[in-house]
Amino acid sequence: MPQSEFSRLGQARRDPAVTLLLLTPLALLHLAGRGTSDLDAFFLVEAGLDRLGPWGERILWGFVSVGFLWALGRIRQLQLAWAGAGATVLLEGLCWALGLGPGLALLTQWLPLEPTSLIWAQSEAAPAFGGLHAVAVAAGAGLYEELLFRGLGLGGGAWCLRVLFRPIAAEMTARRLAFLLMLLLSAAAFAMAHGVNGHTEAFQADILAFRMLAGLAFGLLFTFRGLAVVAYAHFAYDALYLLG
Repeated sequence: MPQSEFSRLGQARRDPAVTLLLLTPLALLHLAGRGTSDLDAFFLVEAGLDRLGPWGERILWGFVSVGFLWALGRIRQLQLAWAGAGATVLLEGLCWALGLGPGLALLTQWLPLEPTSLIWAQSEAAPAFGGLHAVAVAAGAGLYEELLFRGLGLGGGAWCLRVLFRPIAAEMTARRLAFLLMLLLSAAAFAMAHGVNGHTEAFQADILAFRMLAGLAFGLLFTFRGLAVVAYAHFAYDALYLLG
């Protein structure tokens, strides 16, 4: 592939319009599968939607529609190579998902904890879901958790801390310190948020530690590979676990 084509794909992958376009299918999958059965397995998003009532789904449809139209307009205006960029993002996300289970299993072996059933590659007790139900749960997790904990929590939080640290530290020191603090805090928040709606098993030591490690891994993916890649890696990992 010519170097210029690599440059075009790299530019497209980094553009927010292409990222938004690639995230749209995850939102549609989640919205399409919400009515198939109880999605209480995905605690965080469903808890929020339940509190909003019928307006929750309408608001989501509105955001998806507006975002999709904006992304299409920007992609056409800039003539971004969205198809090639999208293919590489999907492939990379799947590859990360396949490596995440064994990688986290290896990490948890260094902790004084029993292996958790959330490691799909080792679990025989993964919950059984129907196809559309599982895909809807996984799509919601991949999209909304990454937007909240990595996009807003890690990205937005690190930016705010960097501003606060600038008067007392050099720019590079402020940047690194803000990133490390928010990486840890966002991973901890990600792990603990699964305990909403009374799901106290999320606070068991092995499950909490596993999700903390997963949050750290997703945070690093978000930082170095982008939001779309980490969203699809999260989606693919959860889909493999739920369908297993």
